[in-house]
Amino acid sequence: MFQNKSVRRYASVPLCAMLFFPAKVSADSINDSHAHEHQHQVHDEVETIIVTASPLEHNRDELAIPVDRVDRDQLIANLGSTIGESINHIPGIAATGFTAGASRPVIRGQDVYRSEVLVDGLRPQDVSRESPDHGVPINALAAQRIEIVRGPATLRYGGGASAGVVNIITNLIPDRIPDEPLQGEIFGGIGLVANERDLSASLKGKLGNLAWGFDGLLRRSNDYSIPSDDPPHVQSGTSTEALMGSIGAAYFSDTSRVGFSYRRAESVYGIPASGGSVEIDMQTDHFRVETDLVEPIDGIREIRFRGLYSKYEHDEIASGTVNQTYRNREFEGRAELVHDSLLELNGALGIHVRIRDFQAEGEAAEFLGPTTTTTAAAYLYEEYDFYSGFSAEIGARIEHTNLKGRNQDSNRLSRDFLPVSGALSVIANPLDWLTIGLRGAFSQRAPSQVELFARGAHEATQTFEIGDPEFDEERSATGDFRAEIKGPRGLLAWSGFVTRYEDFIFSDRTGNHVDANGLSVSEDDSAALAEVFYRDRDAIFFGTELFGTYDLLEFEVGTIGIDGRFDFVRARFTHGRNRNLPRIVPIRWGGGLFFRGASIDARIDFLRTEAQENIGAFEQATAGFTTINISMMYQLENFPATWTLSARNLLDVRGRNHIAFNKDEVLRPGRDIRFGLRIKF
Repeated sequence: MFQNKSVRRYASVPLCAMLFFPAKVSADSINDSHAHEHQHQVHDEVETIIVTASPLEHNRDELAIPVDRVDRDQLIANLGSTIGESINHIPGIAATGFTAGASRPVIRGQDVYRSEVLVDGLRPQDVSRESPDHGVPINALAAQRIEIVRGPATLRYGGGASAGVVNIITNLIPDRIPDEPLQGEIFGGIGLVANERDLSASLKGKLGNLAWGFDGLLRRSNDYSIPSDDPPHVQSGTSTEALMGSIGAAYFSDTSRVGFSYRRAESVYGIPASGGSVEIDMQTDHFRVETDLVEPIDGIREIRFRGLYSKYEHDEIASGTVNQTYRNREFEGRAELVHDSLLELNGALGIHVRIRDFQAEGEAAEFLGPTTTTTAAAYLYEEYDFYSGFSAEIGARIEHTNLKGRNQDSNRLSRDFLPVSGALSVIANPLDWLTIGLRGAFSQRAPSQVELFARGAHEATQTFEIGDPEFDEERSATGDFRAEIKGPRGLLAWSGFVTRYEDFIFSDRTGNHVDANGLSVSEDDSAALAEVFYRDRDAIFFGTELFGTYDLLEFEVGTIGIDGRFDFVRARFTHGRNRNLPRIVPIRWGGGLFFRGASIDARIDFLRTEAQENIGAFEQATAGFTTINISMMYQLENFPATWTLSARNLLDVRGRNHIAFNKDEVLRPGRDIRFGLRIKF
């Protein structure tokens, strides 16, 4: 794998929060705490000052929609082979789970076209939306933290984020000048379930007004072990190798910042398949630029720009032969102007541009022909404090999307869409210990290139898919409610949502089976593919998330406490036969006992995944299972190092991920014991 062409090509619980653009910064503070895609000022971690759907700075009690934050310590403690696997312990977050190298986050049961993954506020510019066997080309070890907003974060990101956003913060372009001339971190870890080996290193420093940073990581793992009474005891097609390196720098003046970064990522990972070995060999290059201007003219607080250009390519290799190739060239840019208070309104104007050139070759060209996508959008966001302890947010977005591709008959087609989105929310702090948020949003989404132009055999999902180029915009209306009670010894957070879709676009299995040419065959035929047509029907999603934590006992050496979680999603079509939507996350609930001390953090917990029997057409029910997990972090005295130990699925129970396309063939990993060492200097 990496010993050949990949290495030769290498060039180089939850805390409530929001993400993405920074907030107000003064000219006096820009040198020591500058904007990136998150906070400007140096805050205590408990405050978790972050912004996402709002361009303005807020603390956790000022946000209307439910949000989570996973810091680096938590990421290392819950480290998985993908971003999705590293955060699926968060209520409301699941992972597609197709294979160890490709598992994208799913928010509130809503799939890749409604759950957005971002890296430092912009898309990763991959092809993970086109197929569940395509991974997001970034490893959790590259993240400084991950910030999650569940709800209609449509103003910044469009209808593709109607369920929510996962933002991976790397801080590759420095957002402030470091305190020390040179700082760094090294992490090494091993895992027993797949003979996993993880190694990451990062350096950052300063030279006058120039701040710079470098990081690199390596991950290797074999096929993971599974609970099984009969050999083999491994899940074939789940090995991974990943190599990533990046460098970034930023120059600071009294009133501005300009920065640039380059990132190279490569990975080779297996795909579970019958009849031979299959793997994906992926490479991508990212070039990013950021600029900030503070108070350039009267009335303007700040102007920000973020731009990213990437080149992505992967080969799909079966038995040593390249049968499919995917290529993607993409540019995304976002500019935002934050204004001073005007008629007691505080907010921003923004523009967002995206240009994408996608091409599939070999057998993949039978599934989807060359496609170009161009999107240009403008949005407005404003906040108003109308009473002590009460505030409101309002925003709107309009965009134009053009998609050019070929239909089933290879005819050239061009479709234009004009999605419009809007949101209104109210946040109340009627009591010191109580926060209430209520938000309503309307969103429209342009159909994806797959939903419009899919035209043949899709080997990864063993389907034969036909899109509908006549689709109009998908429309949704969402209501979100959040309530949080805080006390000196704990908190209880509850959120609920309802989303009503008009013309919800989905892949509809007909029950027929065809070969790669679309000709009818028997289901038992070795060449049989399930026939799928993309259709639209009205649908409704509703659900809830609950999290609580409480400190039971406090001692001089530390605190003993308990926590618990619960999440639930239900999704149905509003009319017709068999109203259940397929691949919806089952009910999950669990809890744990923890000890938090000066040098030791330890916990034991369980998570129950209930059986999913509310199944869609031609879908099989999935049995429930319970996992028990333990973890410990130990800070060495007089040395900046931390040992980590974790055990997942301690009882080695069998479990399947209901939302995975291949869940009937693929088991979740068995007992996994991991060791890690993290050194800071």
